[in-house]
Amino acid sequence: MKSEDIQAQYSAIHSLLRVAASSLILVDPSAVITDASRSDEDYYAMGLPVNEASLHFEQEDGFVHALDLRTNGRPEWRNRAVEMAFWALGFHSLRHVGTADHLHLSLRLPG
Repeated sequence: MKSEDIQAQYSAIHSLLRVAASSLILVDPSAVITDASRSDEDYYAMGLPVNEASLHFEQEDGFVHALDLRTNGRPEWRNRAVEMAFWALGFHSLRHVGTADHLHLSLRLPG
């Protein structure tokens, strides 16, 4: 976990995503979760507009459906392998830049 604050958010992550992230950390102990649960204030602090549809917000089931993994300072092959592994497990994976390059992982929404 990037910080104690992120560690405190871990239990808010949906259990399927939490199990997948835990499995990743067993295989790749250098993996770092940089973000999970967010509030409007978090977006303001990052200088980004609030995204009401963000899966980083608590969802109807009471859980956060997304987390971010650090990509900076990691070999590109490893970042791609992690992205493909989550994709193969049925998760949505997106590499993008908000405030920094990262891998956004989330549950796939039905429909």
